[in-house]
Amino acid sequence: MRKQGWLWTEEFIWHKKNCYPGKWPNRFRDAWERLLQFNKNRKFNMYQEEVMVPMGDWAQSRLKNLSETDRIRDNSKVGSGFGKNISNWLERDKAYPANVLHLATECNNKNHSAAFPEELPEWFIKLFTVENDTVLDPFMGSGTTLFVANRMRRNSVGIDIVPEYCEMVRKQLQPVELFLLEPEMVYETAKSKRRNVLR
Repeated sequence: MRKQGWLWTEEFIWHKKNCYPGKWPNRFRDAWERLLQFNKNRKFNMYQEEVMVPMGDWAQSRLKNLSETDRIRDNSKVGSGFGKNISNWLERDKAYPANVLHLATECNNKNHSAAFPEELPEWFIKLFTVENDTVLDPFMGSGTTLFVANRMRRNSVGIDIVPEYCEMVRKQLQPVELFLLEPEMVYETAKSKRRNVLR
């Protein structure tokens, strides 16, 4: 991918809260999947505010009695250059999420062996797009990403090498109707008057 100009930007983990039980002789059950983010440019659109999460109960107890160290930028003791100022969190009710998404797996397989919950593409579509942007799913499968993009008023393009999946998604995907300046109306069909042609 690097030769094609892609830059590896971030790694996310999908923690499957209800992963399927099983017993294998030489491994444990899969409770997570890697999600890799690649970009063509170092600058890209990212709307972090759209995926912020509530601060949680920890903030009430942790921020109640701040020490002097908590009120200033406390630089890392290992010399990494990182630091923190806990008092920056006093008036906040939301925070940026971690890169681990805790989502349950899909209960029905949607005629596909690797279906995933709608919340998964929804999170990424919120993070990286706005209305009327285009979402590309090059491994469309059962079309979950396209259905979510459609619901969120994004354009979408799906690609799959299995013609049956393409046909299944095409039949199920409902186009979004957008109205420009006026609501949908049924207009009367005008009857055309017949013209006499002179020969």
